Formats: sequence, structure tokens, C-alpha cells
Amino acid sequence: MITMAMIGLMIFGSIMVVSTNLGSSIGQVRTIYMTIAKQALFCTLGWLVCAWLSRLFSYNLMGRILPLLIFVYFLLLVATAVIGTDINGSKAWIQVGSLVSLQPSEFGKPLLILALALSARRVRDLAPDQRTFFHIFAWPLVLMALSVVFVGGLQKDFGSLIITLGIGFVGIMVPSYEGVKKWQRWLVGFFILVMIFFIVGVYLTDWFVEWFRNVPILRHIAVRIANMKNPYLNIHDDGYQPANALYGIADGGLLGRGLGSSVRKYGFLTQAESDYILAIVIEETGILGLGLILLLYGIIIWRLLHWALHARGTADKILFTCTASYLMLHFIVNIGGVSTLIPMTGVPLLLISAGGSSQLAVCIALGMVQARIAAIRPRIEILQDIKQKSRAAMDEYHSLQSQ
Repeated sequence: MITMAMIGLMIFGSIMVVSTNLGSSIGQVRTIYMTIAKQALFCTLGWLVCAWLSRLFSYNLMGRILPLLIFVYFLLLVATAVIGTDINGSKAWIQVGSLVSLQPSEFGKPLLILALALSARRVRDLAPDQRTFFHIFAWPLVLMALSVVFVGGLQKDFGSLIITLGIGFVGIMVPSYEGVKKWQRWLVGFFILVMIFFIVGVYLTDWFVEWFRNVPILRHIAVRIANMKNPYLNIHDDGYQPANALYGIADGGLLGRGLGSSVRKYGFLTQAESDYILAIVIEETGILGLGLILLLYGIIIWRLLHWALHARGTADKILFTCTASYLMLHFIVNIGGVSTLIPMTGVPLLLISAGGSSQLAVCIALGMVQARIAAIRPRIEILQDIKQKSRAAMDEYHSLQSQ
């Protein structure tokens, strides 16, 4: 079911990306063909990576090469800081040729999920007195620190930083080891304080707008918060995109204007194929199209949480739960930004938005979980069969007793 839902999202997303490019590439037939070719390439490559990992992934192999993977990720972050391309205030891309760009921060998310799962496996190799928070989660903490310094500090990609830290938070909350319980309580308390500070600073006052406006490198954050609070205040300048996204959503209605019939993609939304693609989806396919996306996302997340509940190993529980959180956080942050319920952060809608990096990253995560599902499914099915037979035997026993 996970694979079918993933393919369904890829196909629907590719159709919407091509439809969106028809608006931004009027008369440019070659550009449209290139968009179709790139989407076909990204989807095929993503599916192949997912299928390959679903067959070859193993904790033992990944545990041996994890330090190497983290080192390569570090080099990519350094390269992004040195030669990266700045887009809309975020220096998060490495240009590869004239047609393709790489966003390393996207690959940090499945890498963090892997590191969190492997942390649970490391516990077996640690002496009882070494099973402390920092010993267990050493590699995940290194990855989160890299994200804070490079993704948040140098790239100013706060959307990716929020999601990366969110995945880390969820992964740390899953284990029930004695050495981490105190830190889990502190992290929950810290999270509550951050949320209160965010709500007060963004929704109840103008603190954040005033603070960030006075810092040149953070001015774009102040603009996005102001646009969230009132996207129509400066509709011909900074509020142009969020206001037009809302117009597109309002025009969609229940069934939409029809596939390919969006008005907003004709120059009104300059990032229509990436950050704001959901506005085009709703404008063309209406609430029905949004419902289809919700259904397919729901199937993937539901199955991941189902396996997380049935898995016996802590590593598997972390892997399934964090992957579900990965998808859920991306969806919430993207739809929240497009609808101006939260500030826009430039986070793509996974498997729908254009972008090969995010496509490959989520396929890597789904490939890992598919491998573990295939590994634990036989045992879980046997246990469920035993439970059903035991329940049937007990029912038969009680019926005989009552006669």
C-alpha cells in the first residue's frame, strides 16, 4: 500500500508540475519537454532508489558506513556554503550544470532518521554505565548540530531546519531507556516554551516582525511573518505571492477550474511548481484534488504508524515513526505556509512539488522502511495468526462451558 500511494503521489505531482509549467513557459515548447523529461527522470530514479533500498538495506551495513555518510553530508554542506546558489534569501542549492541543482539539506533528513534508528542498535554495544543520552544519540546530535550551523545559520533555510529538528525530537522521544528519560522530559518542556514564545511573538504581538526587520540577513523572515498576518497589506510587492495563492485556493471550490485551467500560474505565482504548487492543485482540481493528496498521504502515514506499533525493536519503531513524521511535518508546514496559517518557509510538498533532491530524499526514507517491513512482516503475521487462533479457542471453550 505504501508503494502504491507513493507512486500515486508521484504521478499526480508530475501532472501538476507539467500543468504549472504550461503557464510559465508559454510558447517555449522545449522548456515544457524538458520539464516532462526531468519529472520522468526524478520519478524513475526515486522509484529505483526506493526499490533498491527495499531489497538491500540492512542495519548492519548502514551502521558500518554511517560515519562516512555523515562526512560526505558535511562536505556537501560546506560546498553549499562556499559555492551555493542564493534563491529567495536562502543559499541552499548547488548548481550542477545548467539544468539541475542539488539541495544537500534534503538528504540530511533521511540520514538523520537512519542515525536515530541506528542509535537504538548501538545501545546493545554500550556498557550499562555508558547508556546515557549523549552516548546513545551521539551521531543524531552531530547531524542536528550541523543543521543548526549550516542549514539554519549559513543557508538561512529555516524550513528545512525546523523539519530536521522536528524529526530529531520525535526520534528522541520514542525510546524508553532510563538514561534518556530525564532529557526527554526536558525536551518536552523546552518544546512547550518554544511554542508559547512562537505563538506570542508571531500571532499575538509583532515582536518577531520588529526584531527580524532590523537584522538585514533576517529581513525576509520578517516579511514572511507580516505576509502571514496580512497578505493583502502589500499585494503588489512582498504580499504578491501569498495573496495570489489565496485567490487561487478560493477560485478552486469543490471541483476546481479544470486540469490546466489555472489562472494564477500565468505569472501570478513565480514559485508555482515548488513552494506554492498546492495553490495550483486546489485551483485546478478543487477540494477533490486536495482530498486525493490527503488520502494518499494518509495511507502512507497510517501504514507507517501501524508498523511502528507492531514492531518489537526500538530501531524499527524509530525508523517508522520518524519517516511518518518526516512526511507529516512537510505536509503541515507546506499547507500552512500556502494558506498563510503559518509563515511561508519554502518547504516543498513531498512527492508533489518539483525538485529532484526532495524526491530522492523521501524515496530513500521510504525504501528503508519498506526493507524493514519486509523483514518483520512474517513474524508479525505469525503472531497475529496465533492470537486469532487463541481467541477462537477461548471463544469455543467459553461456549462449551456455557452449555
